[in-house]
Amino acid sequence: MSTASALLQETLRLLNETSLDSSSLGELGNGSGGIAVTTSTTITDYLNEAIAETCRSCVYVPGKGTITQTNPIINMHDLSMVIAYVETPANELNDATGIWFPLTVLAGSSSLIHCSEPTLRAYSQNFEADATGTPKYWFRNGQNNIRVYPAPASSTAFTIYGCGTIANLTANDSTKTVTILPDDTQLKMWASYAAYKIALKNTDDPSVAQRAFWGNWYNETRMRLWASMDHFLKLPGSPFAIPPVTGGQ
Repeated sequence: MSTASALLQETLRLLNETSLDSSSLGELGNGSGGIAVTTSTTITDYLNEAIAETCRSCVYVPGKGTITQTNPIINMHDLSMVIAYVETPANELNDATGIWFPLTVLAGSSSLIHCSEPTLRAYSQNFEADATGTPKYWFRNGQNNIRVYPAPASSTAFTIYGCGTIANLTANDSTKTVTILPDDTQLKMWASYAAYKIALKNTDDPSVAQRAFWGNWYNETRMRLWASMDHFLKLPGSPFAIPPVTGGQ
């Protein structure tokens, strides 16, 4: 199981650094001779970038969120997330803490029918002004919103199921773990991404900049994971329709 501490150490190993205490590759100065951001914080930020991007490009993490409102537009950032797997140990960060792509929407206990905005507008050119009622349809309204139709006449409890992202690791934490992939896979690919970003940050140091090739390992792994996903998740209009790397097949 990958912890932040293990991922940090693997990143340092790829960069040929011995320890966080002796590495200044990720530090940011405060302008007066001190350190504003430590190497461990910088690497952890890059690791969290890699984990979030992995969830959005090649690994399906099921998420469930709820919200109660009368507004027909649901912002997915406002959802109260529900733990999907109660048997998951408390020290694992495998449950979705946000939804980036909705798949199913319920109003109360009723499943809403997925449609498109052009289809709905063809039915009613000014559907936004239609009378309120019991919601029957939903569609994606931009990147982070869902719109239901008709607008609910009263406060309604909505439940959204979809593709999620997991919680962030904290710097050098040796207790919280992530296991959304086989341990060797996630350890190598996320540390490779962090090493790649650190190398780009230090392009003025040739001995470090030459290690930017670790980014290729990260992208190759994402493409292999994407290729092995269920076909329905990669159909046009599906959450993983676009390959992680431009030009991938």
